[in-house]
Amino acid sequence: MKWAHFSDEGFDFTQGKTDKPLWIPLTVRLKAHLDGLARTDSTVVTDAKGRPVSYRIIAEEMRAIKKKMKHEKASYYKTHGLRKNATIELYLAGCDDEMVKAVTRHSGIEMLKKYGGPIRQRELAKRAQEVRNQMERSKSET
Repeated sequence: MKWAHFSDEGFDFTQGKTDKPLWIPLTVRLKAHLDGLARTDSTVVTDAKGRPVSYRIIAEEMRAIKKKMKHEKASYYKTHGLRKNATIELYLAGCDDEMVKAVTRHSGIEMLKKYGGPIRQRELAKRAQEVRNQMERSKSET
C-alpha cells in the first residue's frame, strides 16, 4: 500500500481476494502506529532495502515471529486469520452484521457466522436480551 491511500480518517485499497474497492477507517492503534512512522517513501510497508513487500513476504515474517513465540497455540495463528480477528473484535465491540461486513468486506452472512462463530451468537443474544429487558421495564413503568 502507498501512503497516498491513507488519510487521517482511513485508507482505501482494492481487496486482493475479491478485487473490490474498500475504504476502512483507521483504528486508534493503527493511527498511533502510522503517526510514528517516517513517510520517506511512497510505500507504507517495505523490506529492509525499502522495497514494497508482498503478501508472501509478510506471511514469511509472521511465520518467523510465530516460531519465536512461547504461546502454546502460536502455530495456529495464520496471516489469513487477521480478517477473522477483526470480525471477532468488531462483534465484541457491539457491531451488527452490516457494520462488520462494511469493514471486513464479507459478501454474505455465512462467512460472518463462520468467522464470528460463538462470539457472534453470544453478542447478538446479549443485545437481543437487553432489548427484551427494556421492553419488560417499559411495561412495568406504565
